[in-house]
Amino acid sequence: MARRNKIQALNDKLIDTLMQDLNDPEKCTPGLYQVVRGVITDNQEAVDNLDVDAVQAAADKIDMPFKFGN
Repeated sequence: MARRNKIQALNDKLIDTLMQDLNDPEKCTPGLYQVVRGVITDNQEAVDNLDVDAVQAAADKIDMPFKFGN
């Protein structure tokens, strides 16, 4: 497997695992959200191509188990 394909496979596995962890109340911590934010930042080009309404609908369904302080 070419290096580029391995990196994409690793990225896909990371994203799948993070999505599973977001559904686990014991793993939903501020640290997990920081990792997710980093993955989103690293994949900004793909994120920019998403439908804004679909992203907002998904965000509205997320029940944050904590609040970030200012």
